[in-house]
Amino acid sequence: MPIVHRTSVRTSLAVVILLTILLSWLVSTIIANYLNYLSIRAIHQEMIAHPEIYPHPIPAPKLGIVELLTGRPHFHREPNPPPQEQAENDTNTRKVPLRPPPAWFEIRWVILRVMVALCIAGLAALWLGRRFSKPLIELAKGAESFQTGNFDYRIPVSGKTEFATVANAMNEMAKQVHDQITRLEKDAERRRQFLANVAHELRSPVTTMRTMAGALQDGIAEKPERRETAISALVRTSERMLRLVQDIMELAKLDLDELPLDLKPIDLRELIVTIIECREAAASAAGIKIHPPEIDSPIEILADEDRIIQVLDNILDNTISHAGSGSQVKINIEEGNPLRIIVQDTGRGIPSDELPYVFDSFYRGDTARTPGEHHSGLGLSIAKGIIDAHGGSLIVESEEGVGTTVTILLPKATKT
Repeated sequence: MPIVHRTSVRTSLAVVILLTILLSWLVSTIIANYLNYLSIRAIHQEMIAHPEIYPHPIPAPKLGIVELLTGRPHFHREPNPPPQEQAENDTNTRKVPLRPPPAWFEIRWVILRVMVALCIAGLAALWLGRRFSKPLIELAKGAESFQTGNFDYRIPVSGKTEFATVANAMNEMAKQVHDQITRLEKDAERRRQFLANVAHELRSPVTTMRTMAGALQDGIAEKPERRETAISALVRTSERMLRLVQDIMELAKLDLDELPLDLKPIDLRELIVTIIECREAAASAAGIKIHPPEIDSPIEILADEDRIIQVLDNILDNTISHAGSGSQVKINIEEGNPLRIIVQDTGRGIPSDELPYVFDSFYRGDTARTPGEHHSGLGLSIAKGIIDAHGGSLIVESEEGVGTTVTILLPKATKT
């Protein structure tokens, strides 16, 4: 549907041109009528008089002619008349109509008026055409672009006219539509990638379980030690599948904003110490030492205890898997609003080109640096989603060869 009908525009221009012509005619008429009058003024004790108003004989030596543009009538100059006549015929300023000009003079004025009116009308039409047609063309071009799905196009905007307001509104609409389309495309691509990653993650354990089950069924693992190995592999693989399914369910809830939180006051320091004790064996096996917070007094926050344990478990699990043997891990708490939980290690660090992707689902980084590790790559994604649900934020900073720092920011608790 066109934004502005061409018929309406043409009608508006015709009306403006007609009004301009009438205005020009009126102005020229006023000027002509004004020039058809003569002011009689007393100048140096002499009277400038019209023959019809002052008909006294004038000596030829004193005759003077004043030529005007309006028909060149003759005027005579002579000394002031007697006081009686001067009182009757003179004031300081007086307007006297001239004698009717000849017909050719009237025709000349008509032609002049028409020419002035046409010139003004032409200039007005040219100015109005450039003023109205260019913005309309730009709006029409923008509408056609948007209609074809090209929401990257932006209508040029200049000035503060009504056209500029419409153009700004159309540009803002196009930007919102473009952003929404881009977001939907990214979501669709992320879902496709997510499903592909899930299928890939499930394929490996399912293949392992099928192989081990087939070996047991076919009697290949008849010896007790082989049977025990096959059964252990089945158990480990099933546990791995269970963790993967649970992580996928957690991530789906976070994406849908359906993760329930049981918020209550908890002692954060005591919670961290407990988690370190549970992870101490795995850390020692990896050659990593975890240091608890230096703060001795309780620190209370309002949070879901199970979810905070899940976040810290995922972060420490990721640190133990990637920091490398000999690394030192320090966990500190900084009070304030927001409260900060800082997990800092002296491990391998994360390359700068990988750092922007650490929160992506199924992202594992360079697996060649951590051989033998089997993680879904969902840990940090889930941790970030849980912290976001608490109204906080999760920040990862790293330098390759120096170490990694993970900072958790949580709103300050309201003590009860």
